[in-house]
Formats: sequence, structure tokens, C-alpha cells
Amino acid sequence: MSVKSFISAEAHLAKLGYSIKQANDFINANVGQAEIIFAAARENGVTTNMLNEISGHSTTVIREYFDVAGLNNKEVDYTSLLVNSDLGSLERLISFNERDGILSNSSLSDTVRSEINMPLNYDFTFVEYADFELNDGKYDAEELGVGHLVNVSATNESIESLFYGSIINIFSALDETELDQINTFPRNDDQEEFQLLILDALSESPTLIAWSEEELVDLVTSEAVNIIDKYWESNLVGVLDHSILGLATA
Repeated sequence: MSVKSFISAEAHLAKLGYSIKQANDFINANVGQAEIIFAAARENGVTTNMLNEISGHSTTVIREYFDVAGLNNKEVDYTSLLVNSDLGSLERLISFNERDGILSNSSLSDTVRSEINMPLNYDFTFVEYADFELNDGKYDAEELGVGHLVNVSATNESIESLFYGSIINIFSALDETELDQINTFPRNDDQEEFQLLILDALSESPTLIAWSEEELVDLVTSEAVNIIDKYWESNLVGVLDHSILGLATA
């Protein structure tokens, strides 16, 4: 998975009231205790790339340092609430859901809640998980993982709307033939070819509307249930990391 960063370590630390020097002094004071540095980085949303900026050590050295201590680099690298891979031009698929009727957030929420294995997990899927994301009541591009999203209200409803809006956009970019090819592809045989298949399919939207609203509800519900169930089985925090879009860019 290609890890990206939208803001510098200096800018990120400034949001929290810290300087690069303070962070580097903390690292140097605890260099023999990887667990302490790791915990602080995770709590404050400081990624491996940011640790590289702060300390001057390469990302390879930093990852090896945590690996030797038995720590999972994903827990500091993948901190964004929506997606943790580089979407490139596919960022256009990430947007709020402003639809009414059966494709509204409330309607989709009711349907998905009734079908997931653990209904209680539904609300917690969209909740903020670290203090650093609430310091100003807003989510920025770094916290969400999407470059064009800034000053998004830090609420469960915001993440839920972006979740459904993006999934609807994903399926709206696919026609029936493309979706069938994705669903039937033996992805374990060639992950790279599978990703290229999805990327190619998502790059251009169908010239005609491919799905009725009822069909979109079924597609979105199935995908949402799959994502939420997988979300709770993994340590990836991005709610779209397990979506078709996440699979394409992981």
C-alpha cells in the first residue's frame, strides 16, 4: 500500500501544539524504548514519513526499528479515517452523499444495520478514534486521507455520508460487465493484474446509467456490509480501505 502525506510533520505537530525540536528531543530521549515512541506516534497521528522528517532517519530504518521491537508499522502508517492509499485521480470518487429517498444516508443506514453480523459495530465504524483528530472540531485532508477534503465537521455523520457517497460513486463508475469481471477475477492469482482491472474500470464512467436506484441500493448494501465486517477483522482504520477503491490502490 502506497502511504501518502498531505501535510508536513511540522504542520501536523503545530496542530497539536508541538514543534519539530520537541518531537525530536522526545525521540532521542526514548530511542532505547521503541514502544514509547510508537505509542506516542500512534496517539498523535505521526506517520513513518513524519518520523523521517522529524528524526532524519530513513523510513526504511524507522520501519526496521519498529519491526525489531515486534510492532506493526501499519498502526502508525495508516491513520486516515477514510482511505490510506494514494488514490491519485480516483479521489474524484470520494464525496458526500446528498441523495434522497432509498439512497439517502438514513435509508442506507437502516438497511445495512439490519444485515451486518454485529449491528453494534455500525456506529463505531464511523467514530473518531484518536484525540488528535478532534483538536479543532474539524477533519483535514491528512486525517481523512483525501486531498480535496478540508474543514470537514468531525462527526460520525460526516464519515458516514462520505462512506455512502463514495460507494455510490464507485458503483456508478462501473457497468455490469466491468463489475462482473471484478467479481469473478481470481484475485489471489495475480494481485497486480486485479488492481489494474479495477483501476481501468473506475477511470471512466459509463456513458449510460448502468443501475436503477433499487440495484444501487443492493450493491451499496452488499459492499457496505462486507466493508464493515472486514473493518472489524483488521487493523486498518480507513473505512474505505476494504472497498473496491481501496483494493485498487492498496
